[in-house]
Amino acid sequence: MPIIKQAIELRSPLVHSVNFTTFTGPTSQPMHPDGCWDIVILKQRDQLMVLRTGLTTRTVTHEAEAGDEMLAITFNPDVFMPLMPGERMRDEGVLLDMIGRDRFWLGTDVIEMPRPDTVDSFVAKLVREEIVQTNPLVQSVVSGRPMAMSERTLQRHFLRTTGLTYKAFTQIERAQKAVALLQMGRPAADVAFALGYSDQPHMIRSLRAIMARTPGQISQGS
Repeated sequence: MPIIKQAIELRSPLVHSVNFTTFTGPTSQPMHPDGCWDIVILKQRDQLMVLRTGLTTRTVTHEAEAGDEMLAITFNPDVFMPLMPGERMRDEGVLLDMIGRDRFWLGTDVIEMPRPDTVDSFVAKLVREEIVQTNPLVQSVVSGRPMAMSERTLQRHFLRTTGLTYKAFTQIERAQKAVALLQMGRPAADVAFALGYSDQPHMIRSLRAIMARTPGQISQGS
């Protein structure tokens, strides 16, 4: 695939990952659900854009040309933006209004567009201005140490923060684990059993719906 991808180290505990991608040729890049949301800086044909995405429940494709660039700041699922909560952003991507070439509007705030070497200060500003916040209840659940709460409270917080029900979120998590095991060469039947799918066809349907791939395609690196 004609891309050069660079992972960037970041100190913030709110951020899952940061990746800077340069496209060296025409590319159709699948973007699979990962249980996180992003702020993405896109350079396309020398035009800069800022895209705010929500959690996705299905695979989407990003089309790129030679010379395009993408800086993706991926936030943890327990992090949310009160201005654009998860329940409004599920399966959505919103282009933010630009001010000149290197700044953009985020609500009433004017934010300087981050570069690969300024992501730390960019995220720190979002936290300092409370543009992004952590939901402790959701954090406790995704970290495996859930606080005591009712089912109704769990669903309300998950919907507001992630845009998904807890069940939908766990289905994506399970699909991610299935992909990882299949890529390691584990037989599909063993993966289905290990992850609690009712049977192998159930796992196949789930992976097709969420990851747009079959176990065979995943095992072969397609």
